[in-house]
Amino acid sequence: MAKASPHLSIVVPSRANNFLLLEQFISCLKDQIFQDFELLLVCDRAFTAEERKDFQSQIASFAGPEQEKKIRLLSHQNTDFDLHHQGGASYVRNFGIKAANGNYLQLFDDDNAFDPDYLAKAISLHEKYSQLYGKEVFITPSLMRRNTDKVQNQGFSGYNYRLARPRIHFLAPGDEFAEIKMFSGNGIFGKAAIMKKVLYDEEIAQIAEDLDFVYSIWEQGTPILVFKSLKVRHQERDKTFLEEARIGTPKSAEQKIKNLFLWVKKHGNYWQKLIFFFWSSWGICGWLAVKAFFHGGEAKWQIIQGLIKGYFKGWKMILKTLFISEKF
Repeated sequence: MAKASPHLSIVVPSRANNFLLLEQFISCLKDQIFQDFELLLVCDRAFTAEERKDFQSQIASFAGPEQEKKIRLLSHQNTDFDLHHQGGASYVRNFGIKAANGNYLQLFDDDNAFDPDYLAKAISLHEKYSQLYGKEVFITPSLMRRNTDKVQNQGFSGYNYRLARPRIHFLAPGDEFAEIKMFSGNGIFGKAAIMKKVLYDEEIAQIAEDLDFVYSIWEQGTPILVFKSLKVRHQERDKTFLEEARIGTPKSAEQKIKNLFLWVKKHGNYWQKLIFFFWSSWGICGWLAVKAFFHGGEAKWQIIQGLIKGYFKGWKMILKTLFISEKF
């Protein structure tokens, strides 16, 4: 008799090198009231056969026999996962989403922590508000700063094309939930079929790829809801000033600027595109270059070159679209 598909698939990309974070994350899953799930750990790193065996043994040691049965460890060693794919974090997420068996998908990062009733509450909220709206909705949590009461964000309400950045959202006092348009990868819950239809844009390989994904789901008519009572504690590492600006390396600086062009090309209307192309694009590139100059240390010129490279790649992409010619 065929094994029934789990009700829920939890997809988590992982560098598979921080065992403390993974142990904490899996401990949160072990404590969940709702247990009808599978966990897909998509390992974005190179393993030798021996290293993968050791990693799997370590996972088993702190997961325990019952949880180990639910864990699917996906890597280049046991699947067709491509370590050299240019799709970055988007490719990793998509790999897990496509492999998932559940009717519903919960996306987490491996530096997330949450209470024992998290999954049960997310499912209950989804059922309640899907009925109220008369259609499928997506559920997102309040993102908390580590183990504090400080709210990091409660999603994003839209996109400011003049400043080329998403508008961060916080619930008004007294509000239990709100509609938003974007959320990060730390807690998206919804129908698997919708996520598999939309998927992450692998051209936006990293840096706000999750915001683009959720916004694309919203554009197709699915309400995105954020709740005060549903919380994920984000155990993120400390970042440098430039890492906070997503330009910590020349590669990320190039991707950051290129992604701004990709976002506007994909989501902006006529006037928003005009504002970005002829005002915001050079302004934000220049401002980030100033940040890199004063905070980039020995790597400042390489980071500035990455910004310029991303800027010209962005314009090349736009011109190619406008003129439909490969010479651009």
